[in-house]
Amino acid sequence: MGMSTRVESLGMEITIPDLSQIYIPKRIRGSSGGGRKEQIKAETDPCVLEAASTLMDFAKTVPIVETEKGRNTRKRKTPTSNAPTTRRKMVKKTEYPSIPEMSDGMRERIVEMGGREIHLVIQKQVQHTNISKNHGRLSLPINKLRFDFTTEEERRLLNEHENKNKKGMDVLIIDDVGREKSICLKKWKIGSSDTYCLMTQWNALVEETALKAGEHIQLWSFRKEEAQLGLALVKLGSC
Repeated sequence: MGMSTRVESLGMEITIPDLSQIYIPKRIRGSSGGGRKEQIKAETDPCVLEAASTLMDFAKTVPIVETEKGRNTRKRKTPTSNAPTTRRKMVKKTEYPSIPEMSDGMRERIVEMGGREIHLVIQKQVQHTNISKNHGRLSLPINKLRFDFTTEEERRLLNEHENKNKKGMDVLIIDDVGREKSICLKKWKIGSSDTYCLMTQWNALVEETALKAGEHIQLWSFRKEEAQLGLALVKLGSC
């Protein structure tokens, strides 16, 4: 009895005879090889020959199908995103055309407070990091200062640590419209440079003065009674 086999991928069905029912004669020793071939051919069931021929023809028609593993190993192209990337624009560095003297109004205000020894500390252009709330500080690299406004005793204090953090000191700062504020001064190592940083209340001062990146500012120092350190922030505008 024949067996019916269906090839799912091609929707074909072929019938193969039951090979277990086919008589395969034992080898007969003889002197002639050609006679043996003729005998085997004569004794072979025609159905077997037909089935073998059918399978050979069928094998030629089966297409080469790519395996699932092969498909999965193909590299997928990474889709390109059209979403815009937001990058903060760098401030175009400019040099202020001059180094203005402190205005008479600011100087008179400092003198009225009992201030003396007025010195220009630095004139610089405001960067994004100077007004960023995440940074929350105005950095003053010591090697770029026109005048180091701290005394030896203050520098020793700023070099001390408290709970693994650098100590700071509160100083008075006024802006160019006369507003006064207490601000914390610390000394940090940023990169390879020692840097003074104005920290606590700096963000509030940025908002009050509407300070913007690209503007030029001056920072002046002065001393009050008992040598108390004071600072004055002056906006020069953009150029």
